[in-house]
Amino acid sequence: MNLRTSAHRVQQVVSHVYAVTQQWLSSLGLAEPVGAAGDEHLRALKANQRVRQAFAAAHPADQLSATRIAASLLQRASGRDDQLAAFLHDLPKGHVGLVPRVIHVLEGSPVSGRARGPWATSRQRLRRHAADAPAHAARLGAPRGAVALLRELARHESRHASRLAAGRLTPRAQRILELDSGWSR
Repeated sequence: MNLRTSAHRVQQVVSHVYAVTQQWLSSLGLAEPVGAAGDEHLRALKANQRVRQAFAAAHPADQLSATRIAASLLQRASGRDDQLAAFLHDLPKGHVGLVPRVIHVLEGSPVSGRARGPWATSRQRLRRHAADAPAHAARLGAPRGAVALLRELARHESRHASRLAAGRLTPRAQRILELDSGWSR
């Protein structure tokens, strides 16, 4: 593992802990809820009620990440479907707790194979979230363009996991992948 990979993993763990801490502080009235800015962004995008409710029910780490990615896409003048895809990508993770998320990150965020050991079911859900995202988004009534972007990201991740040539992503999907992976800021 190189220094950049290690630094990214530490950054992910810190972000997860920060989001959970921020949400806890908001429950005490000492901070704004983690998802507040994301909900405002979703309202501006005219996201349907099911998408907004699913986002509101998401884990704070996923809310924070999705909001950050969607805001970056907005700054880059990306369209509505791209921003909605950012909000929808992590929703299939559900409310998997902090400890399995940290273990998943420390494992290198694998997307294939079978998770074993402590919290295996939760860790398996984390491994499968990208593959499950397109169907989940479609069930929520997301626009076809956002679902298509999620399908492209899922295909890319599946090819990458099986060590086949990953192929070329469209620039839109590449931008989402880079922001989600922390490759660019």
